[in-house]
Amino acid sequence: VRLILPPLRERKEDIPLLAQHFIRKFNLLTGREIEGLSPEALAILMSHDFPGNVRELENIVEYATVICKEKLIGVEHLPDYLRPFQRTNALLALDEKEDSHSFEKLERSFLINALKRHHWNRKSTAQALGIHPTTLWRKMKRLKIHGNSKS
Repeated sequence: VRLILPPLRERKEDIPLLAQHFIRKFNLLTGREIEGLSPEALAILMSHDFPGNVRELENIVEYATVICKEKLIGVEHLPDYLRPFQRTNALLALDEKEDSHSFEKLERSFLINALKRHHWNRKSTAQALGIHPTTLWRKMKRLKIHGNSKS
């Protein structure tokens, strides 16, 4: 039996349930106790078109759970591309060197988790992240990420 679902952008009503599912999933994996999304964060997710479909939503929630230290994921925990004209208060408080270092640590952790989810297959990982495999390779090189990669 083949089940065909329309893209997530055509099923906006599924976003809250899927986001909550991914929050529970990452809570179990990380031992965190995040309860959900703030209304503002949910509104941003509901307005996004999700060209990466459900995998993009999963990646967004994973990213947010990595940096969220509160009970609710807020706007400040969402990736910058979802809120291009805002910066988080935490990043504003850091000087440029610390800001760059913190972002690199976060980016490195995010990429390693994505690579692990895709069994270190760079092509599959790049596709899930919505970037070109060469871009992923450059990021891995810059962040000194080595692994059992399969092209």
